[in-house]
Amino acid sequence: MARLAGPFALGLVVLIIGLPLARLAAVALEDGPAALATTLSGPLVAGPIGNSLWTAGLVALLAVAAGTVTALVTERSAVPGRDWLRLGLLLPMLVPPFVTAFGWARAFGPRGLTDQLVGLTLPGLYGPLGIVVVLTVAAIPLAYLIVAGALASRIEPDLERAARASGAGRLETFRTITLPLLRPAILSAVVVVFVFAINAFGVPAVLGTPAGFATITTRLYQDLALSAEPAAFVRTATMAATLVVLALVVVGSADALLAGRGAVRTGLPAGGEAGRAGGRAAAVVIAVAIIVTTIVPLAALVLSALTRAVGLPPVPANWTLANFGQALDARFGDGLAHSLVLATSASTLVLMLGGLVALVTRRRSTVLGTAVTLGFAIPGSALAVAVLLAYGGWLRDSLAIILVAYVAKFWALGHRQLAGSLDRLPPDLLRAARASGAGTLDALWTVAVPILRPSIAAGWLVVFLFALHELTMSSLLYGPGSATLAVVVLNIQQLGDPTVSAALAILLTLIVALAATPLALLGGRPARARRTR
Repeated sequence: MARLAGPFALGLVVLIIGLPLARLAAVALEDGPAALATTLSGPLVAGPIGNSLWTAGLVALLAVAAGTVTALVTERSAVPGRDWLRLGLLLPMLVPPFVTAFGWARAFGPRGLTDQLVGLTLPGLYGPLGIVVVLTVAAIPLAYLIVAGALASRIEPDLERAARASGAGRLETFRTITLPLLRPAILSAVVVVFVFAINAFGVPAVLGTPAGFATITTRLYQDLALSAEPAAFVRTATMAATLVVLALVVVGSADALLAGRGAVRTGLPAGGEAGRAGGRAAAVVIAVAIIVTTIVPLAALVLSALTRAVGLPPVPANWTLANFGQALDARFGDGLAHSLVLATSASTLVLMLGGLVALVTRRRSTVLGTAVTLGFAIPGSALAVAVLLAYGGWLRDSLAIILVAYVAKFWALGHRQLAGSLDRLPPDLLRAARASGAGTLDALWTVAVPILRPSIAAGWLVVFLFALHELTMSSLLYGPGSATLAVVVLNIQQLGDPTVSAALAILLTLIVALAATPLALLGGRPARARRTR
């Protein structure tokens, strides 16, 4: 059975990831390179591609800069309330990005909270400016986690201490010592945020579509879901293939630059001398930014959901729960059921398949691990189109086709989680079980699974959380009876019912936060255990 595991895993990778991508490439190149060049140069394709590139690039620069600064403050200063700052910085991760866009529209847009209270609106919120700002807010936690992780795992603080002892100031020490050592982490953060931003669909749909600003993902949605022209189908395949190429170029270039570099570990201990001066002022600035960019939009969304009608002041006299009553209709129930079924199925399959690949590739890197990672790196909209081309004839408009896309996209999460844990599993335990007469599966079930249970649970919850509020792939693959809850929220918002869509967005956010609670508790156990030793 062990001999068959490798070919079986390879076959699954080919079916779930390889075949859809091959089908996508074949359709994009069907009419030859000349036709491909003509399609790419057309205004309906070239414009969205250019818009996606410059907005994603700007989001990457802004989010990584902000994430790096905030990581330096929280990991290198002794200011009070650091734990609260960390919690506030990670709060946007619990809110689906398109819900954040709703919140910003209700907070800073026309007839929004600030408009009603002080007559202030954010110019350009509907358009590229709003897309960049909201995506930056959503992406800062990603950059923060990468840079903070590099700062927290420190083994060479003596370099910075030596620079300070030699007379270098804090800025000079940061420029000549800390920043060069952080460069790999910063580059990784840039790649992650760029791929996140260029893959974004919900935020451009909410803030860009009303202003006529199209990105690759919104144009894909319009051509695939709203157009019946044959030319639209060709544009869809071409833009999806372009997204794949862009992702491969960006990720491949970053891997080449990072090749041969070890993990970055540097920094003075938290609360050290490097973090005291100006730390309190920086912490105050960060706290205010969290309130303005995250708390106020969420509060505005809640007030919008509670207000009887658009345009009324959000005061208690105008509050009602009727919007939540309207939101809790059959569409909500069906969407929630579909989301829960998909998230549960995807989490279970991803952990099983991730464990299979991790076992096959244990202690060595193979094409299987690379192919699985490729599925996660490719933007979801391109992957959805590829899956539709490969399996749409059999599975179109069903939950099954969405599930295939989820598994292809999130497979890497399960694989990475279990591969890291298997590398730390003592091999003697499995050998002892096999020597005692246990078969391969029995040894894994009775020895490995109990030891790896926390890692398995964490991986399952991470995939469940990602799948629960996924929108990009679902919006391209859903049919009349397979809309997920995120798709239901977006559809109602596009129908022009802001109060009910706000209520639905709040409900979705609460469900996501509830699903994330076990992950937070699970992640807190090791830290508490270490403190009690």
